[in-house]
Formats: sequence, C-alpha cells, structure tokens
Amino acid sequence: MRGSVSSGFRAPSLAQLHFNTTFTDIIAGQAIDKLIAKNNSPITRALGIPALKQEVSLNAGLGFTAKVNNLTFTVDAYYVQIKDRIVLTGAFFNDDAIIGEELNKLNIGAAQFFTNAVNTTSKGADAIISYSTKFSGHQNLKFSVAANFNNMVIDKIYTNQKLQGKENTYFGLREQYFLLASAPKSKFNFGIDYSNENFFANMRLTRFGMVELMNWNDNGDNIASPDEIDKYNPKVTADLSVGYNLKKFTFTLGGVNILNNYPDKQDPGLTESGGIWDSVQMGFSGALYFARSGFKF
Repeated sequence: MRGSVSSGFRAPSLAQLHFNTTFTDIIAGQAIDKLIAKNNSPITRALGIPALKQEVSLNAGLGFTAKVNNLTFTVDAYYVQIKDRIVLTGAFFNDDAIIGEELNKLNIGAAQFFTNAVNTTSKGADAIISYSTKFSGHQNLKFSVAANFNNMVIDKIYTNQKLQGKENTYFGLREQYFLLASAPKSKFNFGIDYSNENFFANMRLTRFGMVELMNWNDNGDNIASPDEIDKYNPKVTADLSVGYNLKKFTFTLGGVNILNNYPDKQDPGLTESGGIWDSVQMGFSGALYFARSGFKF
C-alpha cells in the first residue's frame, strides 16, 4: 500500500513571461493577424492583466501493488487541485473599447495574453496489469494492460475589474474546451513483448478516448450547442517493431500507427487549424515507418 499528500508550485515559464509574436490565424475560414503579447507589454497592462505568478497545487494519491506468481497489479488513484493556473486567453479584437486603438496602430486584428485565471481539479485512477513468463530456453513473453481514467473540472475563472463583462472573451467556452481536452477522460494500452536470445519484438495497441472541441460556430452565448462542438470519437492505433542484437549493434524495424488511423474529419472552415481536423488523440500524421540502428560502447 502507498499514499501521499503534498503541495507544489510551478513558476511561470520563460515563454509565458516573454514570448511575443505575431502570427496568422484562420478564424471561420478567414485569415487574421494575431498578436500573442508578452506579459509586461503596454497592451497587456492596458487590459489590467497583472504580472504572472506561480501556480500552486495540492496533490494526493492512494494506491497499491500486488504480485501473484508472474502476475503483477498496480492501481493508483489521484487528486490534483491547481490554483492560479496560467492559461492563454481568448482573442481580444481590434474593435475592443480598451485596446482596439492600440491594435489598429500595430495593424493587428486581435491579441491574446498569458494570465493566471483558472482553478482546476483533476481526479482519476491508473491501473496496470502485467504478466510475464519464460519458456523453451531463452524465450520471454510479457503481456501488459494499462488504463487511465481522468476527470478534470474548472472550479473557478476570475478576471480583473477592467474585464468584467468580458469573461466569455477572457476565458470563454472555447478556451475551456481546449483546456479540458488536454486531459482526455480515458486511455487504454495493451502491449506484448517477446524476446528469444538476440531477437526481440513488441506490439502496442492504444485506445484514445473521445475528445470534444468547440468550433468557430460559437456565437459567444456561453452555451455549447451541438453544431458548435466537434466530436472526435475514440480511436485505436497499433505500433509494431522487431529487432535484433548483434554484439554491440542493435537493428530495429517498425511502424507507428500502422493501421493509418486519423481523427474524425470536421468542417475545415470551423476548426482551429483551418484543416479537416485539429491535432487531437493520435495526431494527424497517419502511419510512420522507421528503421533504427544503435551502437553500445
């Protein structure tokens, strides 16, 4: 049996403090120049966004491990509460009464900012079952099943006095869906590892849970209607590799996502990326095959 309770903190990263860039974004099929403004910029301060401070957390975990002959179990439950979480705001456009004039001077259509704005709580559990055996001399075989169940909720979103009434822009449903999608509700892995003297092989099956993102049909009413949500249904990917150890050299051939699965297609005029899907679950690169060699000295 094992358990722990701890506190923690994470200081703002250098990028969150100082990153400043202009880029072209696709919004509802239209290109618009956006600014991600650094934390101490005049535009950031004009909105009343304060200097970034550290995130703080409260963490708790409880679990156990057990072994019965060649069978091993591991189960852990966790609780993570984060306060003052640093997020990227929604876009403030050049018609905004506070900073619109400054954006027009820069010939920028919209601006976003990093700020401490959110408290979240995550609860979940990890479970792993593995079985290993040896047979016929030097042959080894191992099976493993791993599962994660996770639920993140946004406890609080807070703005400053200048931004009262602009909560839907500051960190609206669109940004909330992106934050929640960073921690999918479930993920499963099944693996087989085999070796016989210098030969080895392994296979992995991974099931990614459903992901939901808000698209550009969002009308700003802070209500998620079905036509405003892009649903990415659960997907399974398969990875396979085989290899051989020859003295100090190792040679491996394999493939990632060999079933060539992609996320569900969406309306490219409504996605964040401007393509037929956003970068979710297994990504959108399809199958990847590789050959690898290594040398130990």
